[in-house]
Amino acid sequence: MIRPPIRVLAISPIPEEGAGCRFRVSQYVPYLESQGFTVTIRPFYTPEFFRMVYKPGHFVRKSIGFVGLLARRLRVLRELGDYDVVFLYREAVPAGPPWIERRIARRGLPIVFDFDDAIFLPSVSEANKSLGFLKDTSRPAKIIAFSSHVVVGNEFLAGYARQFNPAVTVIPTAVDTTRFVPRPDRERVPASGPVVGWIGSPTTYHYLEKMAPLLKDAAARHAFTLKVSGAGKPVHFDGVTVQEVPWSLDREVELFNACDVGVYPLEDHDWERGKCGFKAIQFMACGVPVVAAAVGVNREIIRDGENGFLASTPAEWRDKLDRLLTDPALRDRFSHAGRETIEERYSLRVTAPQLARILRDAVPEHS
Repeated sequence: MIRPPIRVLAISPIPEEGAGCRFRVSQYVPYLESQGFTVTIRPFYTPEFFRMVYKPGHFVRKSIGFVGLLARRLRVLRELGDYDVVFLYREAVPAGPPWIERRIARRGLPIVFDFDDAIFLPSVSEANKSLGFLKDTSRPAKIIAFSSHVVVGNEFLAGYARQFNPAVTVIPTAVDTTRFVPRPDRERVPASGPVVGWIGSPTTYHYLEKMAPLLKDAAARHAFTLKVSGAGKPVHFDGVTVQEVPWSLDREVELFNACDVGVYPLEDHDWERGKCGFKAIQFMACGVPVVAAAVGVNREIIRDGENGFLASTPAEWRDKLDRLLTDPALRDRFSHAGRETIEERYSLRVTAPQLARILRDAVPEHS
């Protein structure tokens, strides 16, 4: 007897243009469908609204647009009978209490809850500080408590989740290693010197800004170009040759591959400990050697001096960036070792079966 497919409703606050939805949800769809699932993704933000939401200002447009999107989100409640399990990424609505999630649970529909940031902390983007009062930091605990299973991106988040639910699994944010591959001419470096890359978002650009003095110091000693994508504002660092590149979904892999060295700066606080090291993972999957802040999960991804560099102080950043800028053999060694790490531990090939098993076990008649 052939079993009917397991019908998954995937709910996300952001569309596929957002890395979280793309890498925690939508990239799994082909594998899940090959394993007897059907998956319907329902984001809260439209791509257009998502592009506006992290820009400063636009308060009236954001408010009116949010109300319209909330009305659209309510339609999900009328569709619940069409599904066997809800795969919830972060939240159904990006503000307020978890009343939609509670309605889903009361209907008896199992929820597999996934999050990859410390969303239980009161962190709000600079662009939306005026709306910070809408963030309910108690919401994650409530959703965790009535979820069938909780999936998180690292052990720091797992420690929080296990306070409210014992069914917690760590699945790191992974990449499809058939897409994220090193460029064929990885050893070839431009005549103008190596390209140092930072790829992020408006909410993480301040980490790079704090590196400006260090980068100026490095540029006084070595020829290199700083390639920046995703800052959300014009970038100018005194004494540094900066190339700004617009981020685009269809050229994402190409963007990482255009770099010879990746930098991944962070601060050392609980919010950063909740991050999943994903930019380091993307660089390493493309064979790009990385210098990353020695914070949180970066310490698990990167074995300092073996597959990349970790840095805690300005002196360490200066020394390790210098070494990568001047030593092609070291870059090559890190390139191969970093790629091997991603294939072994942070590849979709490794994580997809884990997620499929959790979703299947959440539906009793299919487990």
